[in-house]
Amino acid sequence: MTTAVPEPHTPASESTTPPSRLSRRKLLIRIGCGTLVGGLAVGGGLTWAFCPGGPLSYEARALRALKNDPMGAETILDHKAIETEETKPTEWFSIEDPHISLTRWFQGENGDIASLHKSFVRYAEKNGWAEEADTSSSNVWLARHRNRTADDYMRLSLTANTENDSNISKERLDTVAVSLDFS
Repeated sequence: MTTAVPEPHTPASESTTPPSRLSRRKLLIRIGCGTLVGGLAVGGGLTWAFCPGGPLSYEARALRALKNDPMGAETILDHKAIETEETKPTEWFSIEDPHISLTRWFQGENGDIASLHKSFVRYAEKNGWAEEADTSSSNVWLARHRNRTADDYMRLSLTANTENDSNISKERLDTVAVSLDFS
């Protein structure tokens, strides 16, 4: 009876064949393809982010600036907005005017719109707004930032909507409209 002797097993680390090397051409192709794919992915992402309607576009940043202003808040002086209207940033291939604005309507508890309007005016003045003297009236207060920079075009309009206004809808009667826009 003969016994078979197993062949000795050589681990891969002790292999006698030399490791295979990539040729320069294949190495350059791999690097080039990886760079091209990465560049397209990054470029596409940046195009999406900064395109019209994207989160980093000029219009989106302007709308965020209006919302972040103290007068653009949902709640001002413990009064919560009963209605909000904002323009959405334009999308690709749209022919709309990219005018960005934010308007919120507030109602007082006791229905005294004149005192609510005056308190909002005082609050705006405390937060850095200065009246444009030649354009304001008893129901409308127009303002711009005090000490504004050359590129600050934000404008504030506080309007007391009373029953004397015939072009106001019934839902918006006896409210104070706080409008912010860039002009």
